[in-house]
Amino acid sequence: MTQKMSTDNDTSRTRFLSSRTLSIAIFLLIAAALVPKLSSYLEDFGFTWPLTASNDGVDYTLRINNFTPNQYQAAPYVSNGYLGQALPAEGVGYWVFQNEDGTPALNGWPLDQDRATFGTISGFWNLQERVTHPILWENVARGGESVIAGIPDWTALTVSTSTGETYQPGVSPHTVVDYTQSQSLTDGIVTTNVTWQPASVSTPIQLNFTVLTHQNRPTLGLVRLDLTLDGPISVKIRDIIDGRGAVRSEFHEKGFEQKSRIWTSVKPLGVGETTAYIVSQVQFLGLSPEETDLLVASRKDATGDKEHVSVDASTISQSWDLTLAEDQRRTISIIKHVGIVSSDAFPNQTMAIAVDTVNSSLGESWEDLIQEHSNSWAAVWDDADIVVPGDAEVQTTVRGAMFHLLSNSIPDKETIPKGMTQNSISVGGLSSDSYAGLVFWDSDVWMYPSLLALHPDRAKPILNYRQRLLPQALENSQLYNRPGALYPWTSGRYGNCTGTGICALYQYHLNTDIAMSHWDYYLHSGDVEWLKDHAWPILKSVADMFAEYVVLNETTGRYDTLVLGEPDEFAYYINNGAFTNAGIKLLLGEWAPTAAKLIGQEESISANWSAIAKGLTIPYDDKEKIILEYDGMDGTVIIKQASVALLSYPLGWKIEDGQALNDLAFYARTTTPDGPAMTWAIYAIAALHLHPTGCAGYTYLLQASQPYLRDPFQQFSEQRTDTWSWSDGSSSWSILEEYFGTEGTTAAFPFLTGYGGYLQIFTHGFTGMRAESDALVIDPVMVPQLPEGIKVRGIKYRGAALDFDIGLQHTTISRRKASREDGHVVLRHFDKHFTLLPGQKIKLDTRRPDLTSTSVLGNIAQCKPVRSESSGAAAAWVAGRHPPLTADAASIVISLGETRSVSSVLVNWAAVPAESFSVHGKLGDEWMEMLRVEDIKISSPYDPEKVKKVAVPKGNTTEARLEKKWECREVKFTIQGTQGPDKASGATVAEISLV
Repeated sequence: MTQKMSTDNDTSRTRFLSSRTLSIAIFLLIAAALVPKLSSYLEDFGFTWPLTASNDGVDYTLRINNFTPNQYQAAPYVSNGYLGQALPAEGVGYWVFQNEDGTPALNGWPLDQDRATFGTISGFWNLQERVTHPILWENVARGGESVIAGIPDWTALTVSTSTGETYQPGVSPHTVVDYTQSQSLTDGIVTTNVTWQPASVSTPIQLNFTVLTHQNRPTLGLVRLDLTLDGPISVKIRDIIDGRGAVRSEFHEKGFEQKSRIWTSVKPLGVGETTAYIVSQVQFLGLSPEETDLLVASRKDATGDKEHVSVDASTISQSWDLTLAEDQRRTISIIKHVGIVSSDAFPNQTMAIAVDTVNSSLGESWEDLIQEHSNSWAAVWDDADIVVPGDAEVQTTVRGAMFHLLSNSIPDKETIPKGMTQNSISVGGLSSDSYAGLVFWDSDVWMYPSLLALHPDRAKPILNYRQRLLPQALENSQLYNRPGALYPWTSGRYGNCTGTGICALYQYHLNTDIAMSHWDYYLHSGDVEWLKDHAWPILKSVADMFAEYVVLNETTGRYDTLVLGEPDEFAYYINNGAFTNAGIKLLLGEWAPTAAKLIGQEESISANWSAIAKGLTIPYDDKEKIILEYDGMDGTVIIKQASVALLSYPLGWKIEDGQALNDLAFYARTTTPDGPAMTWAIYAIAALHLHPTGCAGYTYLLQASQPYLRDPFQQFSEQRTDTWSWSDGSSSWSILEEYFGTEGTTAAFPFLTGYGGYLQIFTHGFTGMRAESDALVIDPVMVPQLPEGIKVRGIKYRGAALDFDIGLQHTTISRRKASREDGHVVLRHFDKHFTLLPGQKIKLDTRRPDLTSTSVLGNIAQCKPVRSESSGAAAAWVAGRHPPLTADAASIVISLGETRSVSSVLVNWAAVPAESFSVHGKLGDEWMEMLRVEDIKISSPYDPEKVKKVAVPKGNTTEARLEKKWECREVKFTIQGTQGPDKASGATVAEISLV
């Protein structure tokens, strides 16, 4: 049947708003993404996924089977927390990614540098006058910008035929007749297997590359080429340390030595006291003694071979002529042992340590080196892991998130030199210079919490970095005539105020973020001595700064904060940011005073701390019961990323659940879909613990990952689209244009911040874990879309290691027998306390909001599995939060699980209704049209005055009763067109209810 329907509208955010301003229902009824299943997407492009996800039986090796050069989103990398290196599709070597017109692809703000296969060493920041796009020119006059410097690419091994055809980055795709590249999310090993058919050779040459950074030997990189050829043949092998990778570095010295050894060294620009040494020695296996003699005799210094070797000053190369005289197919193995060491971590005998790294590696067989590496990784996974049985895609995503964070962190333990553990984690890690390799609040708030929960020794360097830069933070505060410490927005080697590392009129919350991370470490560890020696100086200094920063409002009698930015980057130059002020309240009212009492420093508590904590303004709409993000905010607000939603978690500011639910409902609706992934992770955590019904937490979980994942290697991008403009006419985005001094940028890649946010859904969302001074608070919750539950293994608290097994009905929490401490730990579940000794466990009921009720009475669709029958961008929308990327028809199929009766359909469109929709049902093999609605009408027009009201919207709704009751097991919902002003984008859907 065909109907013309009207939609009820609450007049807030109607069809006239752009697709960025989406309305999000309080209770999301669709349980799974409307994006295409990732597995089918991968298969379309030659990607392959793990086939099973049963407990620990997942194959975590991700592969791409088509040769796709020049795609940075498909480029793997190797990293071990001390050194990292991005790799091209060709497997090894240096490459600058190019646009379709041949120009270099850029890596965006603040440098606009070429996007390339970058590699560096932890802490290898330089010193330069300025960046391309500074935020504050006043600070540029001071100089002293410190951004990440690269080191020469150490991976290259090239093969040339007698006619000069060469396998190297940029090789003609037409000569690659078979190809597979893979990366293991278990041990990080990258393999590239290529069947290469140059024109001058009658039979193909097989090149199998293996690259890794050793997990147990952090200064060691390994490259292996298994080269299979048909003789008789002669090829030239080149070992290259390519200086083109040493961006923002300067050449120091290099050498061509005996025994197939070459080396080079560079210094980060402007830092003469720091030097990085790269030493390479090559080993050949599979040759006869006679062939070996000929090979050794042919060795040459190939640095001057300008056709195949770059002319950069720090480049060095050696070559050999490999001749196989016999008429047979042979495999020759070429192993490149590379020692990579910086004087930052090893100030004494730096070059000697790099040489020792190589010599020690040469003394072991390849098999033993790999086994040692794999065993070291296995110990990491045994220590802590997250298992999602029965869902291969979620399991692989969470494993990928863990792997990428672990690959870019290093444990602070006795066996690791102290110099290696003094640096934080940059946004893109060690294989990317996105955001110039600077450190932001991303490490303290987004990457740190899950590392602290699972691997506290790997979280500790994030704290060490802030402690190391405290003296500079004290100087920064003096620049602005303030006491205490003031950390800059970005920092590299020094932590001074710079053109990007601004210290005024900025996101001051960074300072409370740093204080919070230190306080949280104490809560998890209970280490009072560490609190006294390491955390207290930061807590005290930041508290003193904020006590002077706030301003007493003589009119209201309350304290205000003026001219600042919130975590939401659309909220700059505002007053009384809610997240900032709540953090100051906690710092001055709880964290710092409590710490002072614990360490016997009560006399250090300033007299005004308590008054400020009690009297600091938190903007609030008393009528609608919504915390305002800042003074003067109205209902037209668009936010880029979570801000008010951060108050409950991770900040821990105590507010009633109903209040927090109001805030979530309002701000989720106002969030632009163009924002970063971690916003949706915070919404997922909030929904899991605030929503009294439904399973919105699972939908947010999907939204926090699927639009941002880039295949085939499960790498997060910062945004849904990898290039975007800040100059689209939106006042919100124009704030960024003004602030950052550029009209747009490209996404950070890979985006470790997104991984960190996603992991917190598991470590803090499903477990409900919050560390407090007297107990570990727990509140396990589960959603029906994960029928086999999840297992979070190895959560650390007060010296104990805890395993959470969260099922649909029950949760078991077990304390491992092997613990750092033998005493009991206390767990609190609502008003009940449990004590656990090593080897003990408790069993609790798992909370299930989806079983309590439905938001629409009798709705049989709530929390049912959903799949997409649309392809490509048309299906890239998730449970109403985002529209399809085009206005073409997009469909989802809701599986009811059993035969059910359907008599009516209710659609909440949020902000932008479709032009038409249809509903089909299936009981057997064929779809039956149950309903078709054309020309959807909006009864209430857009009201510019009412839209300013801060209130949770009801959304545009369409309700239709079917002509008869239909029996079906599956229901397909299809939308077409959009009533929004942007006809290229799709409509929005918040809820679909079947009654």
